[in-house]
Amino acid sequence: MDDVTALRALLNDSDPRAGESVGFSDRQRARTKAIAMLDASPARRPLWRRVPVLAGATTVAAATAVALFVGIGGTGGGTAGIPAAYAAPPEPLTVTGGTPEPGAERLLALADLAETSGDAPGEGDTAHVSSTGKELLVITGFAEEEPSEDDLRSAGFIPYEWRYWQGPDGDMREVGTAGEAEETGGDVEEHRDFLADRNREHEETLHESLVLPRDLPTGTDELTLTLLTWGLDDVPADAPFADDVLVNALNHLYDHRPLDGDERAATLRVLAGFPGVAYAGPTRDPVDREGELFQVRVSNGVQTHEYRYVLRPETGEVLYRDVTLVEEERSDHSLDEHGLELPVTILYRTVLWSGWVTGIGETP
Repeated sequence: MDDVTALRALLNDSDPRAGESVGFSDRQRARTKAIAMLDASPARRPLWRRVPVLAGATTVAAATAVALFVGIGGTGGGTAGIPAAYAAPPEPLTVTGGTPEPGAERLLALADLAETSGDAPGEGDTAHVSSTGKELLVITGFAEEEPSEDDLRSAGFIPYEWRYWQGPDGDMREVGTAGEAEETGGDVEEHRDFLADRNREHEETLHESLVLPRDLPTGTDELTLTLLTWGLDDVPADAPFADDVLVNALNHLYDHRPLDGDERAATLRVLAGFPGVAYAGPTRDPVDREGELFQVRVSNGVQTHEYRYVLRPETGEVLYRDVTLVEEERSDHSLDEHGLELPVTILYRTVLWSGWVTGIGETP
């Protein structure tokens, strides 16, 4: 047993939160509350971009974000919930595009096509999304109560296969099957236990403020308002952090919710309203599907991210998305403190199937 494990075991019985876990709704409310505080305290980093601190005398902090590319499935078949057509793709491809040009008009044209593309596949009232990708995990082990030069730092990319279900009343299940950490660097041996076994499975009933209606608004302004008030009391559309809230709400939709054609069209019109949205040309996603690449940069006052989306040309479906951290204020948890030089792609996700099933745990 190493020193860290021994110390954690020694302190466990005296830890008032030992054995407690934080649910999805608690995390989401903490995230949205943190963004709402940016206006009054612009130096505050939103919680989902901060390194959350794990309890313990020798504190270890971990933040998730992703990058790079991973193959899906194998020659013998696919993961549960993934259609066979996507179960054995060719070698993973890097998503590349051409010289960016103004993209709002192209997005609006694609929205018109999406509007007549029909309903999301499947039957039932339970949302189900299967996806795959990688997340960047950074870890900081504090040697003292305050950050110091003696702190241990490491980083690695964790490949995942994600499966998500959500019923009409907010019952949800999320399963993340992790692979072995890749591209690791820093004090890896000291943090091996934290880099290993990143599998996660979580079930809960979401707070009613986090349960979106079965039929989403299809007007641009109405959907924008719905997303800005999702899980919040109120976020004015002209608030300095509104774009950050809005783009994260859109990403949550794409990762966790099937969208009918008219709903998808509304999300594309919302995306077209972001300042500086750009079109980067035709491309192929990591499982070799043709798509159109769009990108936009959004700042929250502390960090600037570039969000890229590969959309199916005929329907506007999100096939793939990634997030690149372009700029950030220096702090003890900055990526450069972990040996990573900006820009760094911190999140990568390929959507393999998004539709409706008859219950939680069911697959198409």
